[in-house]
Amino acid sequence: MTSFISRPRRALAAFTLLISASLMHPIFAVAETIPLSSEDQARLGIVSQPLVAADSSVGIRVPAIIIPSPESPSQLVARYDGVLLRWHQPGGAEVEAGELVATINSPALARVQEQWLAAVFEQANQQALLVKDRQLYADGIISRQRLAQTERAAQQASFNRDGWQGQLKQAGFDEQALKQLQSGQLQPGDYPLKASRSGELSREYVRVGDAVSANQPLASVTSSDTLWLHASISGALADGLALGQELQIAESNNTQAKLILVSKNRELSAPTQRVDILARYQHPVALRPGQRVSLILSSTRAGVKVPASAVTRTGAKAAVYVRGDDGFELRSPSLVALGEDYLATAGLQAGEEVAVQGTAQLKGMLLGLGGAE
Repeated sequence: MTSFISRPRRALAAFTLLISASLMHPIFAVAETIPLSSEDQARLGIVSQPLVAADSSVGIRVPAIIIPSPESPSQLVARYDGVLLRWHQPGGAEVEAGELVATINSPALARVQEQWLAAVFEQANQQALLVKDRQLYADGIISRQRLAQTERAAQQASFNRDGWQGQLKQAGFDEQALKQLQSGQLQPGDYPLKASRSGELSREYVRVGDAVSANQPLASVTSSDTLWLHASISGALADGLALGQELQIAESNNTQAKLILVSKNRELSAPTQRVDILARYQHPVALRPGQRVSLILSSTRAGVKVPASAVTRTGAKAAVYVRGDDGFELRSPSLVALGEDYLATAGLQAGEEVAVQGTAQLKGMLLGLGGAE
């Protein structure tokens, strides 16, 4: 019992002696190097690893998603309520821009078609009247005021026709389809759904005969050479990125699979308090829209990545133990946060080895608390 009670007293005495020694001699002034053989390092459980340059393949991994290019339309949507009459292309097919994908019938569109046909007829009549009145005015039969009225009526008829025609073009009617509608070759209410770009067709699960609503996506067309990436990251991470910076995903080591950061919002998203970023692939990649990947965010500043396990602190001072031929050297590099790890902008070089396990033993030896013996 007496021996058990005396242990805390002996520990307290040792601790008091350590504090007194540290006050008389600053910790980092005791020694800057620790001689230690490879055998002793192994016996003490000290593990080292080499440092690597903090390029685009080294950094923080954040979740991201592959998306089609937002600079060109990829989704095919129903512009009007209606019924799907027919699929013209199977899912997974390679389609060309402008190729017919599906046909939809919409009573609402039938009314637009009716208005357009009436406007086409009215514009043709007004144009004929304008030609006639211009000749009459040239012959001195009608006044300039009468000709001006005819010109305004013809102009209004053209505006009216173009307005209805614009709605039909939004529904997928090109010049050929408009001619077919005017000649009666198309059924009232039918309208085409055409590929907006060349690529691979992905169909939604919509069956022939199903009702579709306005602005409902029915299919999408994507191409491997127009893929982008979207991620939501913290404001602190966003501040370390620069537009035009090269990025990379963890799932690919292909040097051609580099991304260029093209968009970084300044404002935080209200619901998530995060920043949305967009990056664009420069070359075709074997990825699919909707695929989830890990984006590697690296600092734009040059340096080497230092594992958090290698960094020791005494007060506000951070240091690492750099392995040499005969032991370890205590070094205090310039460090900035790089996610859970650090970026050393000065004081360390790629290829140098630092202790990542056993730093407590090294720190104790530096304080004169023990050694390899």
